[in-house]
Formats: sequence, structure tokens, C-alpha cells
Amino acid sequence: MVLKLAVVGGSMALFLALGALHPRVQPVVDWVETRVNLLTGALLFLLRTALLLLADQGVQALGGGLVDLSTLHPAAQVLLTFLLLDLTRYWVHRLDHRVPWLWQFHAVHHSSEHLNATSGLRMHWVDILQLTAIPLVLFGLLFEVDEQVLTGVLLLGAFFDAFEHANIAMDMSKPWNRAWNQLLNNPHFHSWHHTRDGAKKDGNYGQALTIWDRLFRSEVTEPLPPELYGIEEPLELSVIGLQRLRPR
Repeated sequence: MVLKLAVVGGSMALFLALGALHPRVQPVVDWVETRVNLLTGALLFLLRTALLLLADQGVQALGGGLVDLSTLHPAAQVLLTFLLLDLTRYWVHRLDHRVPWLWQFHAVHHSSEHLNATSGLRMHWVDILQLTAIPLVLFGLLFEVDEQVLTGVLLLGAFFDAFEHANIAMDMSKPWNRAWNQLLNNPHFHSWHHTRDGAKKDGNYGQALTIWDRLFRSEVTEPLPPELYGIEEPLELSVIGLQRLRPR
């Protein structure tokens, strides 16, 4: 947990700084939204820690996953773990948008009108249950991998979460940015996931990889970033108000 806090905190600090130097939109940082993001993240971190402590006991009692991947070369374990986790997150994320009952909770995350590296922390507790359950089911019940491999892949996901939400400008006319966008998530690709016009541009669900959206025809990226972010019916901008789904 200490390592994850260090990675999450370091990633957010890095991408907040880069966003200040090369912002996509103004204001560079909305400090009211950022404070709510950080407080929400702290609250949900405590909830997730408690869930993991309880779930770890249950997983140990079951005796591990059905398919043992821990005998594979570490590089193969990393690749398989990364792909399985990212693909599962893609489909769960897609369901969060397409199933109305799930969307009412996921809308908390999309209520951010000013994206920055802390925006990934703004979630409803139902979303945290989902994100906690995914690796537990995949690598506690179905597959077994080395604990260090899983930890490393989860930390990589935390790094991408801060990066893709960052308020960093990416010029898609530049070859390097276009090449990056073909494979890996980034602030430009993910900004289109947060466009306020989500009814018409609902897509870009991938976390680390952008290939799933092209493979399953859910990419909605355009050359320039969207003008407006958030949701059409805003939620109250407070930690408790977001968890209660209270409108403004």
C-alpha cells in the first residue's frame, strides 16, 4: 500500500507539473475540483484497503486460481496479466456507460468539468467495488501469477490513470503523438472519453491500451480536444454530495 501511494502521488505530482507547463485548456488547475478529488480519493482508499484485507483472507482460503500461470517466465506473466486486466477493465468500463443502473454511479467520475491528473480519484464507492473485484476475480479465482507481477501491473495502471486524465496538450499532427495514440492511452485520447457530449461521442473506454476501442469499434477520438467536459446534469461538488448522487 505504501508503494502504491508513492506511485499514485508521484504520478499525479509529475503530470500536474507537466500540465502546468503545457496545458491543454485553461484553467491549468481548478483547485476546488482538485481538493474534492483528493479528499474523495483518500476516503475511497480507506474503503478499498478494508475490502482487500477481507478479500485476501477469502482468496487464501480458496487455495489460489484455477489456472496456474506462475510457472511461466516472468516476462510472459507480465504480458498475460497486463492484457487480461486491461481487456477486462475495458469491458467493465463499457458496461458502466451502457447499463443505466451502473452509469448512475459512474457519472460521478464524469462529473469533472476540469480534468487534471487527480480526476481519476473522483469515483463513487460502487466503482471502487468494481475496480477492487476485477483483479481479485482474475488473479485470485481464475488465474494465479506471482504477487510481484500483479503488483507491478496494477502500479502501471495507476500511472496511466494519472497520465490519461492530465491536462496536457498533445498535438496529434506530430508523428510521435500519433504513433503513441495508436497503442497507448494518453490525455488527448482520454479527453474524448470525458466530453460533455457523451450521448453522441460515448467511447474510448480503454485504460492503458487504445487497441481495444479500435478492435471493438468504440473509438471516438477527433484531431482536436473537446471544448466541454463533465455531464449535462451536474452533481453537487462535495465528497458527500458525490457519493449520495445529489444534483447541484
